[in-house]
Amino acid sequence: MSNIALVLGGGSGTRMHQDIPKQFLTVNDCPIIIYTLEAFQNHPEIDAIAVVCLDGWENVLKAYARQYGITKLNHVFNGGNTVQASIRNGVFELHGGGCTLTTILS
Repeated sequence: MSNIALVLGGGSGTRMHQDIPKQFLTVNDCPIIIYTLEAFQNHPEIDAIAVVCLDGWENVLKAYARQYGITKLNHVFNGGNTVQASIRNGVFELHGGGCTLTTILS
């Protein structure tokens, strides 16, 4: 059985009043989303990473993953209009891909 981390990166960050979504802003020359992905990349019990991504930013996410050596990123799904819709999209996509959902940690 594989352990897949589902990362919610579908927010637009409108409250930040920036030109790019907050998860792609850089802190110490690294996009914020990469800090999260690196944590799962380096976790020995995580076999794969799935990201629910803001529509239109999928290629940026994949490019950053390549640049920073995130090899466990196996799935990128479209986000929804709300956090709840994004969670639903991610869970349904994983389940539709044959994953058995046993534990969700927040």
